[in-house]
Amino acid sequence: MIEQQKYKEQFFSQLYEEYLERIYRFIYFKVSSESIAQDLTSEVFTRLWKQISLNKEVKNPSAFLFKLARNIIIDYYRAHDKEKRNTNIDSIVSTLEDKKQNIHNDAQIKEEYAAVTCAMDKMKEEYRQAVHLYYVEQEPIIEVAKSLGKSQGAARVIISRGMKQLRQILES
Repeated sequence: MIEQQKYKEQFFSQLYEEYLERIYRFIYFKVSSESIAQDLTSEVFTRLWKQISLNKEVKNPSAFLFKLARNIIIDYYRAHDKEKRNTNIDSIVSTLEDKKQNIHNDAQIKEEYAAVTCAMDKMKEEYRQAVHLYYVEQEPIIEVAKSLGKSQGAARVIISRGMKQLRQILES
């Protein structure tokens, strides 16, 4: 029994170390608030621990964690009755200043980020998720496919179509 508990703790610890930063970035990209992203990320790992402690199998940790994150984000917006987040340029600037980047570069990055974020909000949801996972989270195609519940070939097509749609939105 003690050995099984140690295994659970090690498994959780390994997943926590491996996925914490990626899950946080994924959530932050959706909510644009550090404190909210931290809270929601904590909730993801709390639910993961509950799953593990109940001896429920986690076959694909990456897909499971990102699905949990998406569901928690949806719950958050439902609970707070918020419309889709609007890019807050001031928060982007403060984030970039925290990283002590040049003010001129901050403005350029801020404009580009705001444009891409706004454009991605207009994309079909499946395309947005695929593009985000592949380009922002840098997930391999196999993980993107699992997260979307599609084959690898279908995931590649979705990413390609998503990028095409993103380019069209940015050019219009």
